[in-house]
Amino acid sequence: MKKLYLLRHAKAALGAVNIKDYDRPLNERGLSDARMMAQRLKSLGATLDLIVSSPALRAMTTAKIVAEVFDKTVDEVQLDRQIYLAGSPKLMQVVSYFDEAADSAMLVAHNPALTDLSHVLANSGIDNIPTAGLVSIEIPVDTWLEVGEGDGKVVAFDFPKSH
Repeated sequence: MKKLYLLRHAKAALGAVNIKDYDRPLNERGLSDARMMAQRLKSLGATLDLIVSSPALRAMTTAKIVAEVFDKTVDEVQLDRQIYLAGSPKLMQVVSYFDEAADSAMLVAHNPALTDLSHVLANSGIDNIPTAGLVSIEIPVDTWLEVGEGDGKVVAFDFPKSH
């Protein structure tokens, strides 16, 4: 059994004329929400063997906050350039190449691809994963390479404004 956590990056600052989308930082709410969501997940007894993130600043910062809450070093966050502009097929491919030693993994990415991936993996019925939204999926496979369309089951969907 594999556990996959899909986390949309937290709220970013609005784009300024001189800042590229890729370089947008988290705003104060985003910093707070990222920590809160990581703490909620940890309080449920979740473990994270692997954290893979888009290298865009807002996603990378979100992932590093999660790593800190889970007592991991920020160097343990794996950045994958393919994630930034990926659609759900590419995200599915990224997941299939996760380290097989990891039974639980988090993918920190962007919409709409992340919401689409939740549909592909688990027929989630989720219309939109909001910023800092977290979808927990259980997949009854032994290896990440075996993960296929519709194999997973959403066991939780949480986001900052749900509380």
